[in-house]
Amino acid sequence: MPDRDTADTSDSPDTGATTDSHDTAGSGPRPSFLGDVIEGLFPDAADPDRRRRNRKILIRVAWVAVSSLVLFLLTKGVDQLSSEHDARVASDADDKVDREGPAFTASVRQDTQYAEASLFDAPFTDAEKRQVVGPPHDLNPFGTAHHARPVFYSDVWHPSIRGDWWGYSEAWLVDLISDRKAALAINGMRMKDVSCTPAKADTVIVSRGEGEGSYAGILFDVNRSTSVPVITGSEEKHYGEPYFTEKKIDLGNGATPGGLRIQVTSGTKDCTWKAFEVTYVDSKGTHTQDITNNGKPFSVHGIAEHPKQVYEFNVNGIKECTPLEHGQYTCPEDKR
Repeated sequence: MPDRDTADTSDSPDTGATTDSHDTAGSGPRPSFLGDVIEGLFPDAADPDRRRRNRKILIRVAWVAVSSLVLFLLTKGVDQLSSEHDARVASDADDKVDREGPAFTASVRQDTQYAEASLFDAPFTDAEKRQVVGPPHDLNPFGTAHHARPVFYSDVWHPSIRGDWWGYSEAWLVDLISDRKAALAINGMRMKDVSCTPAKADTVIVSRGEGEGSYAGILFDVNRSTSVPVITGSEEKHYGEPYFTEKKIDLGNGATPGGLRIQVTSGTKDCTWKAFEVTYVDSKGTHTQDITNNGKPFSVHGIAEHPKQVYEFNVNGIKECTPLEHGQYTCPEDKR
């Protein structure tokens, strides 16, 4: 029978051989997922020199990072330029729409309230005189029956206006409204296409002491200028000076609607004109727009160069006066 120790010794070489074979197979390089990914993305990573391989990988990574950053910035820049262009196009379109049509609208109505005098085209007969100067001194029915034209004179006769004639004016109240987003400013106005003939009215009733206060606004004197209105208004510092030299009318961009009282005096003439032509400026330059009288021409009436009858109305009644030169007159017991 073989000895146990001998049998164990004889088996050991085979066991050792098996162990050595297993160790030898396990000591070789093992493939890994990360390595496959790196080799797929960076073929240079297969370089056997470790330092050179790492340097190539870092260069490649840096290049990819820089390229991505440049692409990102380029994309953002294009998007920004495109956005700015779209915004500019939209703004230009909005501005174009905003500027389409009239720059403002003007509501016009003739001002006859608190008239200071009445003009008549023919002198009164003796019977009409008695009706005028006698009680009850109510001129409203008389004026309506004789087609009186209500007029004003306080501003025309004011020394600051420096007029040569004691004429009369007619007035219009103009409301100016603009719904434009862009701001604009009216800086000029003229009477357009003026035509005049000798005045027909030769009789006037002056209502002294009633409504003599003047309104803020402008006055055109046809005999002096149809393009340079002057400032009116008893509280105005620059009374009688060219209006648009001292003032302007701001509209648009949320500005408060403007209001203007326009008076026109023509001395010894009756005049008509097509419109008030307004000059305004905005960011695009200087422009013009007409203010019309609701589709009709404007007209103003003067007093004949040699009036035939003048009456003055005051708190004491009505008296007949004597016409003088330059539209002036004198009344009984009048100290002027």
